Order: sequence, then C-alpha cells, then structure tokens
Amino acid sequence: MPKNHLPMSSSLEDYLEAIAEILEKNEHAHTKDIALKLGVSMPSVTNALQALAARGLIVYRSHAPVMLTDSGSAKAAIIRRRHQAFCRFLSQLLKVDPAQADAAACRIEHVIGEPITTRMTALIEAVEQREDCAGLRAYLDETMPKIQTPDIKGLISLDKLDKGHPAEIVYISENLRGIKKFADMGIVPGAVVEYEGTAPFGDLIRIRLMDTQLSLRTGDAQYIWVRVLD
Repeated sequence: MPKNHLPMSSSLEDYLEAIAEILEKNEHAHTKDIALKLGVSMPSVTNALQALAARGLIVYRSHAPVMLTDSGSAKAAIIRRRHQAFCRFLSQLLKVDPAQADAAACRIEHVIGEPITTRMTALIEAVEQREDCAGLRAYLDETMPKIQTPDIKGLISLDKLDKGHPAEIVYISENLRGIKKFADMGIVPGAVVEYEGTAPFGDLIRIRLMDTQLSLRTGDAQYIWVRVLD
C-alpha cells in the first residue's frame, strides 16, 4: 500500500489540521507549538509526527520546523474545509455558541465524509445567500436562540431505572415519536413513575403511573428522562 494511502486516525487528522493552522499563522510549526495548540505532551507530538511522516504528509526532522508535503497540504485543506463547514452550520444556522460549535465540529468532521460535507456546504451557502431563503434565515434567527436544552446532569433515561424505584419525570425529548399520545397517558414532566419490570412479549417495559400500569417500548423510554426519588 502506498504510504500516502495508509489509514488516518481522527487523532492524526487533528495533528495535520493543527500543523496547517500554525503554518498559516506563523509560517513555521515547531513541535512545541503543536503540543501547545493541542494541549498534549511532547512525546505524543513526536509519535504523531513520525506517523504523519510515514504517510508522506509532512517533512519531519528533529530540532527543525515541521513542513507539509504537497499531499499533506491537500489532505489538511480537506480536513479544514470539513471543519469550517460544520462550524458554519452549527454557529450560523443553528445559532450554537461558537466555542461549542467548534468543539462539536471537531467530533463530527471525523465521521462525516467528503460527499456529505460538500452537500452540507452547498446547503449552508444557499441558506446564507439566496434571496428565496430570506424567510428561512429570519426563522432561524428568531427560533434557534430560543431553543433551550435542559440540564440532564444527574438524570437517567426511564429504561435505566431500577425495578421498584420511584422517579420523577423531568424531561421528555422532542424526538420521542407520538409525544402527544404519551402526554394523554399522563407521561409528562412532574409525574412520578415506578419501573416494574419487563413485559412478557416484545421489547417492552412495564411502569406504574399512579394506579395505572403501562407498557412502553424500550426505544421510547430512552427519550424520557427521570430523577430517582429517595
């Protein structure tokens, strides 16, 4: 296998992206600069640089600045373009805090390939620039900042509740299908439920809500977050 076709881990992609950003800013990238940017140890940087050099993506010599090869520059450009596309999608369209958007983009970019990224970039540019998307831009500007994600720290999903332990429903995800049906059953924030066990047939669990026994799909219970009561 040609060395520039060796597989790349997400960690190595982060190193390559960091090198490109440092070179763009300082025109030179030393090992200590890379360690400082990524918050890692010098030995970790050395191991990563050796791996990148083995793939023909950088020129690495001890006590000398790191340089990108032509293939390294091309690969870094792809990684950075993916990162910037997802940052823009999260921060400009979904109105996510820029720091959170950057952190999330770092995770997303390693699992989403170039074909999807290219389509997402086209979508972002269309929403940002097309006159017939003005109404959508106004909707996103008004609606996205109002969406608040509840703090689920200390909560568990209903399917993880131990048998015989009562719990208060705190939050029901909007991703729960048929959420109105569950509300009609009394499964709403503030209600107290108790897990009674697994139903005899299918992927179902039994819960008690007041004096009523209900059966729920495990997949649905995963969207219902509860706080265990003492």
